[in-house]
Amino acid sequence: MNKYCVAVSGGCDSMTLLDQCIRKKMNIIVAHVNYQKRESAKRDENLVRDYCERYQIPFFVRYCDPHYKGNFQAYARRFRYEFFKELCEQENCDSVLVAHQQDDLFETYLMQCRRKSIPLVYGLAAKVKHHGVVIERPLLNMSKRDCYNYCYDHEVPFGEDESNFSNDYLRNRLRREVVDTWDETKRQEVLTEINRRNAEMQQYQKEIERIAKELGEDLPIEKFKKLKHPQDVLRAWLNHQGVGYSLSERRIRSICETILKDESRYEFDIDDCKLMKSYDVLQLVRDIEYAYTFDKIEEFDCEYFKIRKNGSSVEAVTLSAEDFPITIRSPKEGDQIELRFGKKKLNRFFIDRKISHKERKSYPVVVNSVGNVVLVPKIGCDVKHYTVKPNCFVIK
Repeated sequence: MNKYCVAVSGGCDSMTLLDQCIRKKMNIIVAHVNYQKRESAKRDENLVRDYCERYQIPFFVRYCDPHYKGNFQAYARRFRYEFFKELCEQENCDSVLVAHQQDDLFETYLMQCRRKSIPLVYGLAAKVKHHGVVIERPLLNMSKRDCYNYCYDHEVPFGEDESNFSNDYLRNRLRREVVDTWDETKRQEVLTEINRRNAEMQQYQKEIERIAKELGEDLPIEKFKKLKHPQDVLRAWLNHQGVGYSLSERRIRSICETILKDESRYEFDIDDCKLMKSYDVLQLVRDIEYAYTFDKIEEFDCEYFKIRKNGSSVEAVTLSAEDFPITIRSPKEGDQIELRFGKKKLNRFFIDRKISHKERKSYPVVVNSVGNVVLVPKIGCDVKHYTVKPNCFVIK
């Protein structure tokens, strides 16, 4: 039996969704985010909590920092999806159910039209993966009025968010001045238009996905410059590598413009990694730290290196008993190795040999018991550990 995390704010939409799930005897937990920005926030939290206690539904709440400096809407969006993801992993939920309804779909579509944007989906998708979590929207066939009527008919309590009545938000103005004026015929006309545009977009996205997939993990900059739709391909390429789902259209456009300007150096923070220009390609570079310790020479395999008793001379080192235990680890700031012509910083070798930023992060470095770098495979062996009869080979 599938298990769901239901996002419930306490408004009539989410309380409709919660009550429907209870009546269908679905296996659910409830997630509530208290943004602590309204006087009625605690009221809504208690309303949801009481309803869950009444039906013995597990209830989880998380509190935002109301004094966050910066874009609070972006912070709140990131905050709640991180909460949902954590809960899904903790409680083994298959997906998160959210209470977006048909009026939300129309409002989103109108905002997309006003901005002349080309989104992945016009309006709202019934099912989508966001921040690594599957999001489902079961109420898209219900209007806001339907949700009000449901709560009245089934005596389901709900709270009103007073910010919904403010003219400070474009979405609120579109709701009152446009969507609320439509009759059923107009609503169906707009739904037909959205479905048509989404069918066209689906074909377009298939082609964009194909191009992004063919580009591989390293994106050649010259090839990127020749793309017909670089901004859409960039998003698809990032998503294909598991990052960038929450990037705004404005952010994607800004990154794209920087790349097309052909600046000598740039990097962008994207989720847990950096998008960097590394010579003639774009790479997603993640911080990688590892360290393996050995008390003797033995064959060993991991994703970063292998230890063998035979191999190439550029991967060879002669180790004595005094060198053990040895450690094979990722590079550190300040690493240097003493070769026949003197000491040289490892980072300088990387630059001279045009080793990409991504490759540098996981490059194996062999360090002896006193902390000296004695081998960097394919780069050099410490002068004191070089002989014509090496006894250890570390293969990158």
